[in-house]
Amino acid sequence: MEHASDEITLLLGRLSHEQPDRKGILEELFTITRKTKGATDWDPKLIVDVCKAIAPFVSQEYSDDIRAFIYDIYKNLLSGGHASKILEMTILKDPEVLVRRLTDHFSKLTLECGNGSVPGNMHLAAEMQTNEKLKKGLRRLNDHCSSSNVKPYQANTTMSSIRHKGPHISKRWKEQLEKLVSTDESEVTRIGSMKYVNKDEFRIAMGNNGTEVFLGLRDDGTEIAIKKMTRCNYEVLKNEEGFLRLPGLKHPSIVRYIDQSVDDNFGYLGLELCEYTLEEYIKTLDDIHLRKQLVFEVLDSLRVLHCRDPPILHRDLKPQNVLIDIKGSAQLADFGISRRLPKGQTTYCTGKAGTKGWMAKETLSEEDETKIPYKSSSDIQVAGMLIYYILSGGKHPFGEKSYECENNIVKGNYTLEHVPDVLAKDLIESMIDADPKNRPKVEECLNHPFFWKHYRQSGGFPRWASCCQSGRRRLQKSMPISAGFSIFNPGSAARRLIRMLPSLGSPFFTDPPPPPFPPLSPPLLMRGDRRQTRWS
Repeated sequence: MEHASDEITLLLGRLSHEQPDRKGILEELFTITRKTKGATDWDPKLIVDVCKAIAPFVSQEYSDDIRAFIYDIYKNLLSGGHASKILEMTILKDPEVLVRRLTDHFSKLTLECGNGSVPGNMHLAAEMQTNEKLKKGLRRLNDHCSSSNVKPYQANTTMSSIRHKGPHISKRWKEQLEKLVSTDESEVTRIGSMKYVNKDEFRIAMGNNGTEVFLGLRDDGTEIAIKKMTRCNYEVLKNEEGFLRLPGLKHPSIVRYIDQSVDDNFGYLGLELCEYTLEEYIKTLDDIHLRKQLVFEVLDSLRVLHCRDPPILHRDLKPQNVLIDIKGSAQLADFGISRRLPKGQTTYCTGKAGTKGWMAKETLSEEDETKIPYKSSSDIQVAGMLIYYILSGGKHPFGEKSYECENNIVKGNYTLEHVPDVLAKDLIESMIDADPKNRPKVEECLNHPFFWKHYRQSGGFPRWASCCQSGRRRLQKSMPISAGFSIFNPGSAARRLIRMLPSLGSPFFTDPPPPPFPPLSPPLLMRGDRRQTRWS
């Protein structure tokens, strides 16, 4: 306790000066008081100093995060029977709020103590053992508030402590959010400045390794999705938080980070609340133009990752990790297993990661599963599968049966029959190429003719067909064709010709030519293109 007292004295000295990192200082104080919670050898003067130093920060003028630490520090001090010292806080600006928040906490403990069950962790057990002291301290605080002309707070067991201050934003979850607000406060779980109810009706998603996602609210009324993960997998959650807090990832196509917290058993991540996953949304979306917009947004989110220095690999692209917001826009989510490429490197070797059916060929065919090579091109192949999934209304290019899908990915067997658009097929085929070296970069995907709006809007697609035929004749006349080479293979040749057309010059177009496409690589003429490709 002596060492803790010295640390607390130093922290109080820093807090008394106008330090910019008040939150960090209060977080350290909270950690120390939590570790020494229940200790009886506290110096009475030190308790008074702590209470007086932190009391001003309970005011509404400070952020929710700061005030949350204050309430937790008071709670820890009360657990050691130090309620009498808290009565000396004559400079407390908002004692009623403090008492209300502490009452909420104690009421919850009373409920847990009275249910006859054995607590799952020792921290809760210790709190239960000292519950009578806590209630006694609370009564003294109430009396103190009364004598200070402040109306004592009485615990209300019929009203929720959740307050929805702002307007409802979500349409899909509006009814559940209203029910959440009216939930009995004894069922409300508070973590930091976030609140949720741990019931199935408020759980909106489940993931791997026991991950759950709940509807929640912040103290300022913001509607959020609270991702809850066990402490044994907490590093995955911290990894995701680290990426989402990068300034460069604050982008409309990336799900927005809002808050985080942790308790003895779980880690929590507060994220922007979206309406649907892509898996749910695509089944009801018949508009081909909206589907095409989703394709662009998915690729744009991947561009945000791949065009950083150094690039970030997502490594878990799939329909469940693309979320649809209130405006119908796509947002990429779940960065738990994402990795940043080492400086100057193009490959990141780790154990196998990803979801079955949504993994690149090179990550499935490696014999040593502890050294799987992940590249930007690995994300590109899975993104190609995802684009086909969007445009086809929920189909997988490598097959719908899970036990066949991975085998088809390794062998390169795919079908694009559910996407009639020739340009869309060309884009998808280039992205899911079995050879990582042949796959385009994400910037090339976004520059593909499939996205050239002025040709689509002006009826330019029929001209593309005639251009392809004319282009073939010109190429055949201008380039020698040796024995054993073919440019008329119905799959590869058409794709390469489409990619080459912009570089052939304006004689092919009555309109101004579109933006130049990157040079073709590998060369146009290839010997014996034997990839198994079916075009409908």
